Amino acid sequence: MSVRIRILMAAGLLPALLAAAVALAEPTPAARVAELQRAGHVAEALALCRQENTARPGDADMLYNQACLENRSGNAAAAADCLRAALAAGFDDLDFAQTDPDLQGAAKESVHALLDEHRRRLGELATQRGGRLAVGKPATFALAAPGGAGGTATLTVTWVATGLDLRLEADDTGSRFLPTTGASPWAGKGGVIVAVGDLPAGAGLTNDAFVFGFGSDKGAGVGSLFVVETGRWQRVRELQPKFRGAGTSHLIMDASIPWTAISPFHPLIDGALGLDVALLTADGELGPNLAPKKLWLQPDAAHVPVARLEFDLATAPAGALEGRTPATIINGRAVALNLAATADGDGDGTLTIDFRDGDGKSLLAAGPKEETVTLAKGLNAINRAVDFSQVRRGPCRIEVSLKLPSGLQSNWSTWLLNLGQGWQESYHAAIGKLPADEQPTAQYFLAAVTDGVARHRARRHPGALTTTLGDLNLMLARFKQTGSLLPAEGLAPFVYLGPGGADRLCHLVVPTGRPAGAKLQPIVLVGQDADDGPRLAGRIQRYLEQGPGKSAGEAATVADTTASKATAETTNRAATNPAATTPAAWPVFVIAAAEDPATGASPAAELRACVQWAQQRFSAGPVLLAAQRAAVAPALALTRDRDLRISRLLLFADETLSPWPGATPAELDRRVGPPPPRADLTWVNFAQETALGGQGVALREALGRQGWPVQDIKAHGGSNFTQIADYTCLWRARAATPGR
Repeated sequence: MSVRIRILMAAGLLPALLAAAVALAEPTPAARVAELQRAGHVAEALALCRQENTARPGDADMLYNQACLENRSGNAAAAADCLRAALAAGFDDLDFAQTDPDLQGAAKESVHALLDEHRRRLGELATQRGGRLAVGKPATFALAAPGGAGGTATLTVTWVATGLDLRLEADDTGSRFLPTTGASPWAGKGGVIVAVGDLPAGAGLTNDAFVFGFGSDKGAGVGSLFVVETGRWQRVRELQPKFRGAGTSHLIMDASIPWTAISPFHPLIDGALGLDVALLTADGELGPNLAPKKLWLQPDAAHVPVARLEFDLATAPAGALEGRTPATIINGRAVALNLAATADGDGDGTLTIDFRDGDGKSLLAAGPKEETVTLAKGLNAINRAVDFSQVRRGPCRIEVSLKLPSGLQSNWSTWLLNLGQGWQESYHAAIGKLPADEQPTAQYFLAAVTDGVARHRARRHPGALTTTLGDLNLMLARFKQTGSLLPAEGLAPFVYLGPGGADRLCHLVVPTGRPAGAKLQPIVLVGQDADDGPRLAGRIQRYLEQGPGKSAGEAATVADTTASKATAETTNRAATNPAATTPAAWPVFVIAAAEDPATGASPAAELRACVQWAQQRFSAGPVLLAAQRAAVAPALALTRDRDLRISRLLLFADETLSPWPGATPAELDRRVGPPPPRADLTWVNFAQETALGGQGVALREALGRQGWPVQDIKAHGGSNFTQIADYTCLWRARAATPGR
């Protein structure tokens, strides 16, 4: 199917979740076209496309959809016209269009001619916009001002040994590009977007661009990189730009793009790179640019129009060594290794190649391979074929060193991920041997690896995939040793069945020192953001090993005047060393999956599913429940459910706590209701935040009016995952202390 639906990866969600979210939302015209085409209603889909393109012209994807449907309907000339309009509107996935079955048949010849001509024009434009760089010699380019944006700008690029130095100069009168309140282009508030990537000969589109954002925060420059694997922007300290003249007629930005930030791309091995630079106005509109493309809206785009930077390799400094492989994910076969080195003179050099695993151990039985190579002064190409058929599955670091005729030594290395032949089948076979309730966890990680391999950009570092595959390998190895994926102690991810049987990933923490025969007691944490799950787990483990941080350690403000100093000391010992009290039940912290709007499940259903699973998985008695944000209301309600056996409840109140927006005191009283028998509620109040907003103050008053026995804790500082983890550990320790 060729129908195009563009989904922005702004939240970093898995593609399956994004698809589910689209399905639950009001369908877009593109989604309706796709649905009609799937159902075989080509005429209706074409009619909708024509209607949309008439009402809202200039949508590249919708024009492309119409081209495909026109061709399927036998209108070859109309298909060519629509494709021409789509290309003019910015459609850039030329390789996809070239092989799209919906553009074959009668339209094939004209379609291919259009694509070839478009490629040629893009290549010419890239050359016109770009230029040639020599080491240490600045080259200046004029940025074009789009209609209505106003102003002009210039970009000066200098090739230095460590990367590309950029100086951008523009008219920022009226703070058009750097607002005085701060600018972050990834948030559409003004700043500078830069894209750098590979650029094949004659091309005008990079197939794999690294996208950077430069802006200001509290008067200081900030730099950020878009991480394709997570779909998020990430601040990078080394990218920090320097701005001068913000809000004046002469804005200057100085920034650097180090070669390490765009590895494996480098002039020595690529010869030419694509570059795009664009200013964004304070309201997020495109300002002066090299190659107009709304990168801040779709920074994960596979194809980006760019200017062509040719590098004068004769000026490259001696002693440089760079390399590349055509792909960084391999399946146990021979792989080309292309090296480029600049020698300081003619003569013989010594080339050494080694392969090491993730622990730094050589994968070659005979050790590193060494050979003599003949070098000429200047640039040298050294090509080798690497056979991975005998190299074990997993991450592999290729390390290359070259000793030049003068004695100078250069080094280069890269990571590859060797999956081996038939890797999916072997993992499926291993997972099939797991207990039924543990198979979903391994399958979840295998699916993540499979999806990551499918979306991986050929020359990018396989780091995120390596980590996920390493987690899966560790689980399977643990099963062989112990008969379970779960460790006896430490951290572990686990998948349980949520509402409707959906896979839900939680994170478990089992403290060290569990006494023989001690049963596990779940402490369920719920209501956190998706990114906070693994961070909460890591913080809980550190707390249990090292003790509380300053803020949680100041919890002596607990409103319980009967607590003695001796009891507090016992509490802290129990928090940092649970074995000190030898409890009848040993804690297992369950950081529940964050709520997923795409499933359509209510917070109460999500919470119930997690608590029930925890009780069944660990054969547990009463459960301790810690809740924040949207989980507070269902947590209060579910304490009345006798089947769930929630013995103690910990609630966090911050500025975001607003379970029943706009509720009157009477409505809050009704929703809170009287406490269940043997209610035990601890209320952690981030007072600096609840004083500013949310329903924390009103909800606490309602709990008092309804007669809930509440132990109040005034938290110091702001609410964050560290505070939540620390207070939860301290609360659990007090619950385990006799008489508390």
